[in-house]
Parts: sequence; structure tokens; C-alpha cells
Amino acid sequence: MREIAVKKINKSVRIPKEIRSEIKRMRLESKIKFMKKELVNCPLHKKEISPLYCLLCEYFVRRVKGVVYCRYP
Repeated sequence: MREIAVKKINKSVRIPKEIRSEIKRMRLESKIKFMKKELVNCPLHKKEISPLYCLLCEYFVRRVKGVVYCRYP
């Protein structure tokens, strides 16, 4: 299992409507506000993305204290 550190940024990252609606469907709206100002270096996409994408990923395990745990090989 990988431990991916979360980086805080000042500017909000734009999240597509499909992702936002899926997160709202999962009833995680409270997480959207602060997670828009964070980035993780995703091993699957090979670039920095918002941790909100991680919540919908099949390899996502959990997020605890600024670290995202991922099962990506």
C-alpha cells in the first residue's frame, strides 16, 4: 500500500461537475471545500491531482492526517 502525502496550495483547483455530483451523491459535500485547496501526486494518472479524484478511484483505501493511502501496484 502506498502512502501519498497531501500538499496544501493557496489557489483552489477546478473540479468537473461530474466529479462534484458523484461526491455529493456519496454525501461527502463537507470534504469538497478544503480538498479543493490540496494536491496529491497520483501514481495512476502520473500527475498532481486533487484528492477528490482519489475518493472515486478504485485503488483508494483511506485518507488520514494529510496522507492518502492507495493500493495502486
